[in-house]
Amino acid sequence: MIVTGGTCMHTFEIYEEYYDWTSLEGSSDAQIHLLEYGGEDPPNMYQPKEPLVAKSYGDDPRRTRREYKRLLWMEMNGVGGVPKPVTLYEENGAWMFYLALPGIDAAAFLQRQQPEVIISTMRQIGRYLSFLHKQNIDGCPFIYSEDDIHTDPVFTHGDFTLSNVIINENYITGSVDLGNVGVRDRYFDLAAMTLDIRNLLGNQYVGHFHEGYRIKDHLDAGKLARFIQAVEV
Repeated sequence: MIVTGGTCMHTFEIYEEYYDWTSLEGSSDAQIHLLEYGGEDPPNMYQPKEPLVAKSYGDDPRRTRREYKRLLWMEMNGVGGVPKPVTLYEENGAWMFYLALPGIDAAAFLQRQQPEVIISTMRQIGRYLSFLHKQNIDGCPFIYSEDDIHTDPVFTHGDFTLSNVIINENYITGSVDLGNVGVRDRYFDLAAMTLDIRNLLGNQYVGHFHEGYRIKDHLDAGKLARFIQAVEV
């Protein structure tokens, strides 16, 4: 079966035959595989030589389409620090393919680091989120801010946790699991990451994340607590 990915045509069989598939573990309930080109001949225009990720939500193809649609929108609107989509394949389900971000997730990376590296990484994560929140929301079709708690709408990740931030050699290369990106209050992402840092690393590192975001000195603690309660539900 042939599907369209941009201006190129792809078949699932290309990925099965010419790429080595390695299953990836993570917090997502999707099937995720790293694909590395393993063909004897050099890849052609239909076969990216960069490592790819293949992702599927199995029996929920609409969820796979949903995330791929958001990757396409971010690609077309110049949002940086997110994976570049390659193609979507549908037959008895759906698989999305995108270029892999180099590195490992921050949760795994930070488990074996010294405090000074953790502090530096927290500040980087804060700066990355601040950059993401500065994306232009004019014309963004993904709106989640109808509730009156959302008083400061920005372009949000929607599931901003340590396991969804990718780090390569102490530097953030981007974020993944982007099926819920859209316009919400900035505190939605701030609360999700604050809670994750507390649970995984300890509350002593939260302030460094806020410092990187440049909100530490004017943090609305009451609003943060409300959003933490909301994301915990």
